[in-house]
Amino acid sequence: MKEISYLKSKFFQWFALLIFLLGTNMISFTQTQALNSNHTYTVRTIVYNTLVMSNSKILLKNTLLGIKVSIHKGSEKGEIIYAEIQQAKTNVKGNLQIEIGVSYVVHGKYSNFDPTGGPYFIRLDIDPKGGTDYNINITRPFVNSAKGIQTNFKFALGNKVIQKRYVGEIWGGGIIFHLNKDSLGNDHGLIASLHDLSKNARWGLNGIDFFGFKNASVGKDNTKAMMTNGAEPGTAAYLCNKYSHDGFKDWYLPAIKEMIMLYEVRGLIDDILDKDKSDKTKGLENKQYWTSTGYSASTSWFFSFYNGGATNYGKNFVFNVRAIRAF
Repeated sequence: MKEISYLKSKFFQWFALLIFLLGTNMISFTQTQALNSNHTYTVRTIVYNTLVMSNSKILLKNTLLGIKVSIHKGSEKGEIIYAEIQQAKTNVKGNLQIEIGVSYVVHGKYSNFDPTGGPYFIRLDIDPKGGTDYNINITRPFVNSAKGIQTNFKFALGNKVIQKRYVGEIWGGGIIFHLNKDSLGNDHGLIASLHDLSKNARWGLNGIDFFGFKNASVGKDNTKAMMTNGAEPGTAAYLCNKYSHDGFKDWYLPAIKEMIMLYEVRGLIDDILDKDKSDKTKGLENKQYWTSTGYSASTSWFFSFYNGGATNYGKNFVFNVRAIRAF
């Protein structure tokens, strides 16, 4: 009887565990479906058309401009409720058309703008060389042209569908594996290359011990320090630094913590890259990958995608290399 009672007790323990795991998986699946089923949203933008002239009153035709847009409330020098930066090109007649409300935020929230309120003044600070050295200013009152008011410039309200960034998205030259937002709501994150750059690369710089490449969090800084200190061709950091794909050239060898972030979503990344029927993409292997985090003059850290652990090892041993970049 005691044996039967024990077995019944163990049965209910395992049954409860099974229900818990199934429940957890069902919840996770539902959340993933919700996340992946809607990667777009619509923003009510301000569409702004205006001619752009240089300070010497010459039309800037076919010119890529660096632009800072500021929305002031009350007057031309009133409170700035929102500001963003973007690049845009004028046409053959020197006309510029931009959409406000969907670029990189540098101040405030676009939701603070109410087209039925105001008055508002919109200021453009412009760099004719496409950068952030602004030396041209255009400030005008916001007038909704849809109301039939005639001006020598034009504002209108538009709708723009924005693609949300998401983990697992093929974008920016690779595949997104980490996302976060800054205090103003701008997306930032990390992107991994679509395949390994090598399966047998050394870390290199054997005999060199330098604090600049011992960062456990930011591989970009480590990689820069390694290149400055003479990383040899064919070594891990060198391969990442020289890598280019889809016009993106700012790749680097990930630090330990960045590699852990990649490992945490490894299942999703592998599923996407191994099932897309492309011979140019490949998931992560159950092998050791070099990180950019150094340890001593003769050893550096690798990360194992077999067991999720990190170990410092001789710099002349050869391991896999996967590049990443930040945005």
